[in-house]
Amino acid sequence: MDLRITTTPALIGIQTNSAKIELHQQQADMQMNIEQPKLEIHTEQGKVQIDQYPCRAEEGLKNNIDLLKDTAVFAKQKAMQGIERIVRQGNQFAAIQNKTDAVAEQAEENAYHLFDKEFNFGSVPKSRPNIDFTGGNVEINVVEGKVNLQVKVNKPTLNYTRGNVEVYLRQKNSINIEYVGKKLNHKI
Repeated sequence: MDLRITTTPALIGIQTNSAKIELHQQQADMQMNIEQPKLEIHTEQGKVQIDQYPCRAEEGLKNNIDLLKDTAVFAKQKAMQGIERIVRQGNQFAAIQNKTDAVAEQAEENAYHLFDKEFNFGSVPKSRPNIDFTGGNVEINVVEGKVNLQVKVNKPTLNYTRGNVEVYLRQKNSINIEYVGKKLNHKI
């Protein structure tokens, strides 16, 4: 027997749509206020006081009161020395019987030795000036700065499109059986 069998397989079709995600994120809204820091500096000028009076006084440059005091002390000293000399010479005259040349010695002393001077050299001034410092303060105040920050967070926007898969029958299956031989007429 000659039979021809033809089969057509079933075909499945698959159609897919991908899922889509759209994400948008806006930047955060931010406000910032800044208070600048401050630095305050207060200074008091320093004062230097230099007293050169002791140095000047050694050079002979004195004020009137000190000059009068020193002159009075010097005059009193010279007066005492003069009184001492006069008393000594008077005592020598009173005891002239003991010394025969007292008049000649006193004449030589009063004429020559009374005016003998000694000289001494030195540097002027010998003392240092008085130096005083007053004031000169520095006061520093720091005022801190501030940063005020306000942030508003914006939420993201999300759009989602679902994906899907469609499965369908693209071609149906079939079986075709044909007789391809001679015609057959048989009775059974």
